[in-house]
Amino acid sequence: MRGGAGGLWGTGFALGILAALAGCAEAREREEPPVVHADVHPILEAKCAECHSGPLAEADYRVEDYLQTIRCIPDPEGQPATLPSDPTAPILAVLERPDHAGLLDDDETRGLTTWVTDGAVPANRSTHPGKWIDPRADDWHGNYLRETDWQPIVDPERSDACGLCHQGSPPLGDVVVKPPPGATDCIDCHSLPGGVMACGTCHGDGERAYPPRDQCYFGGPPEGHAHDAHTTPSANMLRPLDCQACHFAIDFSMLDGEHGNGEVDVVFQPAWGPDATYDFETLVCGTTCHARTGTTPVVAWDGGALDLDCNACHQTPPAGHSTIACNTCHRGINPDGTRLTIEAPHINGRVDAF
Repeated sequence: MRGGAGGLWGTGFALGILAALAGCAEAREREEPPVVHADVHPILEAKCAECHSGPLAEADYRVEDYLQTIRCIPDPEGQPATLPSDPTAPILAVLERPDHAGLLDDDETRGLTTWVTDGAVPANRSTHPGKWIDPRADDWHGNYLRETDWQPIVDPERSDACGLCHQGSPPLGDVVVKPPPGATDCIDCHSLPGGVMACGTCHGDGERAYPPRDQCYFGGPPEGHAHDAHTTPSANMLRPLDCQACHFAIDFSMLDGEHGNGEVDVVFQPAWGPDATYDFETLVCGTTCHARTGTTPVVAWDGGALDLDCNACHQTPPAGHSTIACNTCHRGINPDGTRLTIEAPHINGRVDAF
């Protein structure tokens, strides 16, 4: 909290409140789309939700809310169900299939088609742009926050601070000065533990807290798949790494400092050794795990998956080492030195022996 003579956050904050509330109440001059999601949701709920809802939804596709309706269908191509302004979008094309023929009447079909071909717009509220919650749109609120350096969820004295109208936005949290009628709580959508500040909100895909982003909403190259190899248990790494392993001493609880600065900051935890490096030109790590001994393969961050065995990094046994069974001195390794067991302390930068 910030102190000051003007109350909870000072007089500047009070002035910001007035400006924000005036902005919330002011209808903006723009053309509204003829059909929005609220118009077609009753159709989807009445004619589609019986099969396309819940954990056992047909084709693993759901129409329970806007974001589920526009997301990708789980076919081999993973294409979005609603492609803005595309009359051949899957949600329309499926109506031509024999098992869906006659599902909608003519008026319902025209309404759904118009919604899709007009851009699959979420809503026509006047406070925010119509596509404020569409992750694919230029005026999506995530783009606005990025362009404003995240300040609307950092600085409560701004006139556009999210927390003036919406509960659950840092740093105001549950404090809302005067929420407009119908204002959505941030946690209605950002429902992961941590809410807005959950890692999966800005990185990754839902509960996966690391890149790449959801490829349906954020199309493009699937960058960052190497995170999987470091955060998922495997035969070579029984205990996954957390963010602090390679982004050490960064405070992820708020958007300041190196967190949210628009850059990828790589700082290895001390266990990787004092000379651990990451080359931003070649994308190669030089750590305890990669390119340290001369026998370890040089690994680029965007390279393919590796088929590593013990000899890839250590030799089994190392030159000049005793040839007795490995598990005589090392915990979590089978006697032949060919396989790790669940007890293995591995890739921690140390030589662990009894």
